[in-house]
Amino acid sequence: MKTPRFLPLLALLLSPALHAADIPAPSPAAASTDFSSFKTADEFWKHLEKLQEQPKEQPKSRDEAVQMVGQWLGKQQKAAEAFAKTFPEDPRRWQATMLALRASAQMRRFSGQAAVPEEDREKLAGIVNAPDAPATVKGEAAFMGVMMFTAAFDPAKPETFAAFHKASADFLEKYPEHPLATQLKQVQLRVLSDDPSIEGEALLKKIAAGSDPRSAEPAKATLERRQKMLDLKTKPVDIKFTSTDGKEVDLTKLRGKVVLVDFWASWCGPCIAEMPNVVSTYKKFRDKGFEVVGISLDQDKAAMEEALKKHAMTWVQYFDGAGWENKISKGFGIQSIPAVWLIDKKGMLRENGLRGEALSAGVEKLLAE
Repeated sequence: MKTPRFLPLLALLLSPALHAADIPAPSPAAASTDFSSFKTADEFWKHLEKLQEQPKEQPKSRDEAVQMVGQWLGKQQKAAEAFAKTFPEDPRRWQATMLALRASAQMRRFSGQAAVPEEDREKLAGIVNAPDAPATVKGEAAFMGVMMFTAAFDPAKPETFAAFHKASADFLEKYPEHPLATQLKQVQLRVLSDDPSIEGEALLKKIAAGSDPRSAEPAKATLERRQKMLDLKTKPVDIKFTSTDGKEVDLTKLRGKVVLVDFWASWCGPCIAEMPNVVSTYKKFRDKGFEVVGISLDQDKAAMEEALKKHAMTWVQYFDGAGWENKISKGFGIQSIPAVWLIDKKGMLRENGLRGEALSAGVEKLLAE
């Protein structure tokens, strides 16, 4: 059987890398809420399994794919909730409840809703504490509960990472053999790479010193990147290139100004989600000695140029079409984007990772020096 061409796009749409700000909200599912034709739990369960099969239709555009996925998830959620309500004694009701919660979470991401409904948290807790819920389902509910903490992350507020780390430690202690334990360790490492807190640094060092190479090696690599970042702050940043509009860019000639070096890409959802803030900061301070220099990790120049126009990114851009092998970003060891460097009037790297209001405040502070 051939794999439908829908699937790669589906994987992209459900990927955490694609931010909700970059896709339209899906239309409500058109599925019927009348499930009275299913007289037994087994009949209803077969229907629920059928609904989980990925759509075979090929969408003509990303927007159409979003609508298809939204309807696909909506049908699953409604049917799963109905199954759990109709057959409250069936042992599969816990799996159905988890299916409904997963679908609900994905649809919230589509519509850009970061907040997690208290009702969903209560349902997850109910599964974890249910005496008759299967261990694997309990573990999945606990895992989903841990992942909910990621919605509150803010690099400018280290305390927002603490709850996630505690919940992760509790999960790994209680469910060390669960299939999702390995995935959580991987997520934890990605979180630690962005966690600016002292506690996060200590945990990263502890993992790096551990006996499991699958965790220790990535942790060591993250520590090495952090040290490289610290080393970058010991001397002026040297970046020279010819921009996409033919201008010669040389940071040494921008001494006396505060410069934001923004490593980004048009396909990076979080980059695009943060762009309105970068644009507003640029407009607010550009006449006061503030400049922005973009380093694009795009491979498709047309996609990059479309994003520049769409989001009013009027500053200079570096582009070589090499993606992650981009000459400048690779030279600095950039492993994830968005990566934003704030450079002071002397050309020294002072801050990295500032977003939201913290970026504007950081620029204003450096301009005042």
